[in-house]
Amino acid sequence: MTGYMVVISILGYMAFYLSIQMAQADRVIHEMNPASMTAEEINVVKERLSMTVNRLSSEARWIALLGALFCLIGLIYTYNLVVRPLRKLVVFAETGQGELPEIKNNNEIKQLMTAIVGPPNPPHENQNPRNS
Repeated sequence: MTGYMVVISILGYMAFYLSIQMAQADRVIHEMNPASMTAEEINVVKERLSMTVNRLSSEARWIALLGALFCLIGLIYTYNLVVRPLRKLVVFAETGQGELPEIKNNNEIKQLMTAIVGPPNPPHENQNPRNS
């Protein structure tokens, strides 16, 4: 869960950075006065704004690709952690056959499995601990 928070924070920061850059480009466009500029100055401003827009659109594409990659990783993680064990548990609960999923941590799926099947029996090494 902490990893998701870090990823969301990084993507949020990158989007914030892009919005600042776009605001600066917008400010330049609205504050320039073409009547007081020469044709050469207008061409320089136009060229620099075009470079800025191209760079920002490239960065926006990278953010979108990175976000899609993280969503795909999250999808695979969720499928393996939640969907697959729940399917096995549903098949076992409906038919009484099949193997139960092995769940190592005590999450909601393990609690549901314990409610359906019952608590697992721990192996007994010593039947009577007082006979040591």
